[in-house]
Amino acid sequence: MKLNLDYKASLKGIDAEEILDLLIYRPISFQFVKLIYNTNITPNQISTVALIFGILAGVFYAFGTKILFILAAISFFFCNILDCADGQLARLKKNGTRIGRVVDGLIDYITAISTFVGIAIGYSLSESPLFAWSLTIFAAFSRALQNMYFDNYRNLYLRYVYNVVHDVNTDIKEFEEDLAGLKRMKGKYIAKLLVYIYLRYCYLQKAITKDIVYDTSPEEYKRKNKFLLRCWSWLGSTTHLTLAIILTLFFRVDLYLLLTVTVGNIAFIILFIIQKIVLGNFKIRIHASSNSSSGNC
Repeated sequence: MKLNLDYKASLKGIDAEEILDLLIYRPISFQFVKLIYNTNITPNQISTVALIFGILAGVFYAFGTKILFILAAISFFFCNILDCADGQLARLKKNGTRIGRVVDGLIDYITAISTFVGIAIGYSLSESPLFAWSLTIFAAFSRALQNMYFDNYRNLYLRYVYNVVHDVNTDIKEFEEDLAGLKRMKGKYIAKLLVYIYLRYCYLQKAITKDIVYDTSPEEYKRKNKFLLRCWSWLGSTTHLTLAIILTLFFRVDLYLLLTVTVGNIAFIILFIIQKIVLGNFKIRIHASSNSSSGNC
């Protein structure tokens, strides 16, 4: 019983998790967390290793050979396992740090940049470079947009259903203060870069988030958005990563790019329209103050 409770405590909320995370990655990562729970290994150290695996996947893609494609898929898989594990360990031990949040939030994006650049380089070896780079860049921006909106609506769900508020304005203020403090210090170049990149992302999240508060109860919001959020989750980073892994093993990473810019974007447009209609049916209680909007940070 305690094991089941510990597993649930390591999650953000079952109905807010991506389906493939619940079915594949988080059960595996939880076993890893159990093994290291009583050691001195920190969530930040796990995040760092996850990031290394993510970057390695991009390097392997760039060579465009079948053997290295398989290694890229394996690296991708371990990257997501560890990306799940760092948050689970932090939630169980309650020892998460602000810089840890930065690293965890950036893993998906740095990994995505690395892999898409690697894919474009490797794809260019067998296809017109102009076509390869154009398709890859279009797919990269499509994935980023799909992931960002899923994150935004998941945060709204966590806010209204579980009262987990991600205050993007407060985070921006805190991280701006952190960055100012880091700039007065010598060295710490990686920390400065991470905080700077994360701040840019926070600003972007703020731009797509409206400062409004809906007049709804947790039960009503959950009833009207639970299934819709589950649909959004299929556009999350884990779905993209898993599809990329599978198609990489079949040496058809080009098919992943095509599916992202076609099926992925069509699904995104449909969900975006439906989500706007659902939220539009809620009464607006008040416009939120400048420090109460929801974001991914």
